Amino acid sequence: MGPSPATDPLASDGGMSHVVVQGGGLAGLSLLVSQALAFANFVVLARLAPPATFGAYAAASILVGVGGLFVDSGINAAIVHRQDRLREAASTGFAANIVGAAGLAVLAAALGPVVGLFFDSREIGIAAAVMAGTLPLTAAAIVPGALLQRQFSYRRLLFEPLTVVAYTISSISLLAAGTGIWGLIIATYIATATRTIGYFLLSRWRPRLRLVSFEMWRSLARYGRHVLLSELYRQLGFVATTAIVGRALGVTPLGNFRLASQLVNQASAPAIYGSAYVLFPALARISHDEKRFQLSLLRSLRLLTLIVFPISFLFIPIGEPLAVVVFGETWRDAGPIMMALSGLGAAVALQSIASEVFKAHGRPQILPTLNGLAVLTSVAFMAALLPLGAVGIGLGLSFGALVTAVYALWKLAQVTSLPLSSILLQLRPALVGTVVMTFGVLILERFVVHADRAGGIASAAALVLEILVAGGLYLLTIRIVAPTSLRELKDAGKLVVARRRRGSATPEPNAVSEMNK
Repeated sequence: MGPSPATDPLASDGGMSHVVVQGGGLAGLSLLVSQALAFANFVVLARLAPPATFGAYAAASILVGVGGLFVDSGINAAIVHRQDRLREAASTGFAANIVGAAGLAVLAAALGPVVGLFFDSREIGIAAAVMAGTLPLTAAAIVPGALLQRQFSYRRLLFEPLTVVAYTISSISLLAAGTGIWGLIIATYIATATRTIGYFLLSRWRPRLRLVSFEMWRSLARYGRHVLLSELYRQLGFVATTAIVGRALGVTPLGNFRLASQLVNQASAPAIYGSAYVLFPALARISHDEKRFQLSLLRSLRLLTLIVFPISFLFIPIGEPLAVVVFGETWRDAGPIMMALSGLGAAVALQSIASEVFKAHGRPQILPTLNGLAVLTSVAFMAALLPLGAVGIGLGLSFGALVTAVYALWKLAQVTSLPLSSILLQLRPALVGTVVMTFGVLILERFVVHADRAGGIASAAALVLEILVAGGLYLLTIRIVAPTSLRELKDAGKLVVARRRRGSATPEPNAVSEMNK
């Protein structure tokens, strides 16, 4: 039985706004802290090992990435969306994940030598086989993580940076000792185990074998199969990118590409993850109220694009100086790749909003088409632009993601019965501000500052100056063209800060207490 109107934080429009903005803000803040720690960690790691080490690690991770999708099999989304028999669903989902993960781990280990042959490296093949053991650890965290997400759990958010700390300490220590790729693999095991143990402790949930049933598994699979297929397509896109770059260009360009894609994705990830973390469970609870559903969607879309668009396209003017100033001259080739990938963050933000709406609206069957289109268009563009090297691969990914984002918005209008013009109108303030900011900073970098040439502290100061100028230009433009949007951003920030200062107004329920209602 669900919460009563008297205790449900989503029972009113004000409650909905507060939960989504505060919860999303805290989720984003948690990931922002995690990303900042990860960024600092990678700055150190980049000085301890060459690009080839990270390229080899990326190649060895291919099987684990694909296997992780089958481990989840859409169970996470199915449990978050579930409205009844939650205890039975959780135990059944956990058992299915563990059994599936064990089989996939054996298969991945057996296929490790094949990966080594593909990349013409025996070490990569052995590493791929060894990494297969992370799959059962990952599987064990899925259900307790989903139960925490259902409750918009802030404890889970606070725990995430600790996982990064575990990876940071272990990876730096091991690479400093000269372990190479094996140091990264051991650190991955440590971080994965830390997250799994933490989720169990935070959720205070334990699986019960007597509640496991084949009938419940079929129910979860019916909903989850669409999410699984969607994520499989998305992961295939990642695998195709890694395979193309690593095979056609070599492990050193793959290392540069890996760094560039991580920075571009991680820069906007806090806002995207924060929005998705709360939007899916929140919208799922009000999916019966079309008006509230539509208003919440439009506001979420407006706020997310205001945050993500400038962050995403800022890599066009500062990509190369960022790579040189932060990571050193050895990583200069990663800069142009960041510039080529700059459209990725903005496109993924639009796809993310649409995906959460489709799941909340009970239309997960749209997701495979969405991510399948992303793979097809990206691979087609990458193949066409391969003569341009790693930069061409980056451009191909950006173009493919942008085409998919357009399709996502079109389907979003159909599913929500909103005019497409109303949806596109939410993007206008962010687009105008981003265009002005990008061209302004690009002119500053190309003709005045040259941050990557000054050297030492002067280069770092110049890069910081460009980022500050970018923020000023963007906010000034938004204030001129859409003052209400700027006020909305400020109000959202105040909500998040207020939540952090005073804590939750009511005790946060845990996974066990919710299932006992």
